[in-house]
Amino acid sequence: MEIKKIVCCTDFSDSSMNAFNHALAIADRNKADLDLIHVQEHIVSPLTIPDHRGLSSEAILGNLDQIKRDMEKTYLKKANDSEVNLSIVVKKGHVSSEILKHLKNTDADLVIVGSRGISGMGLVNFGSVSRRIAQKSPCNVFVTRRKKTD
Repeated sequence: MEIKKIVCCTDFSDSSMNAFNHALAIADRNKADLDLIHVQEHIVSPLTIPDHRGLSSEAILGNLDQIKRDMEKTYLKKANDSEVNLSIVVKKGHVSSEILKHLKNTDADLVIVGSRGISGMGLVNFGSVSRRIAQKSPCNVFVTRRKKTD
């Protein structure tokens, strides 16, 4: 299987950082382009906003330009040590639907997601997003496991 285009999904959780590390290594090994995508859900109430590591309070409230700047600060530093062509994509809407649209529009060969993420209700099983992506993705899906803690 030839891998030329990888999409990695992030929500700034530890699990998505783990997914990014895998995506970066696979992209580097295959000389593939890497899209890092974050989808900002519509905020119903500021009271449901969890503590997102790496995101400024302005970004949490839905400023897409600020989210992109926060992503650049968090992820570009790691990518600079590789030869990977990294693109940062920020969208607003339903998480899995926007990711699936992006996969179809970019002809991705592989999508990488974490097994757990952060939602408006706190830390929850990312399974609903990863499961929907796995079921409907036009490309192969790599779901990373959480790192075990001692």
